Amino acid sequence: MANVNNIIVGAANVWVSKKDSTQVAAWPTYALPTFTANTTAATAMDAATGATGWRNVGFTSEGIEVQYSPDYGDIQVDQLLDTAKLFKQAMTVSVNTTLAEATLENLLFSFAQANDTKDATTGAGADTAYVKGTGGESLGLEAGALGAEPVERALVFIGNAPRSTAGVKRERLYHARRVLNVEASSHSYRRNEATVFPVSFRLLPDPAFSGAEYGMIVDRQIAAS
Repeated sequence: MANVNNIIVGAANVWVSKKDSTQVAAWPTYALPTFTANTTAATAMDAATGATGWRNVGFTSEGIEVQYSPDYGDIQVDQLLDTAKLFKQAMTVSVNTTLAEATLENLLFSFAQANDTKDATTGAGADTAYVKGTGGESLGLEAGALGAEPVERALVFIGNAPRSTAGVKRERLYHARRVLNVEASSHSYRRNEATVFPVSFRLLPDPAFSGAEYGMIVDRQIAAS
């Protein structure tokens, strides 16, 4: 039977792991904080502020989109004149959003660079008295190197979930263990528009988690019924 409690409306909050795959020896393992009963997961995510914690990317624009794209091959036979059987031969999962806070941390994230390119101690003008002494920051535009692996991070976003059968409010948490930006990212300065950073993240599977290689989607009940 139809149930209006299953209709979801509203934006999601987004967090990214503070450390990237170049800094965590056991990558892609990156722990979530402990979630407690009758408390939102967002509260726990914001409280995980240590060096190995999570960073809220702030405001986003146009929501966040999850794209699940399987690719099926087909077996055709003469007698049916059509496909007799389909088989999965590939698949991709991606997450798309637009970061609306024009911080260097978000620019670093959208450019898929390692954390050590921000406020680096090398490079012309980086970390000099002029930059750091006046409260400034710097971000090197890294060229990369032959054979260098792409930088991965972990991603969490939390939005509304369908209410429980008792009508109690719940939240939906998405946890992606391995994400990296695989598409061009551009931003501009315009007279009547905000400077935003569009990002498109490709999720990669982790074979250590059978049946949940890409991550998890969890509906949490916020309050007791």
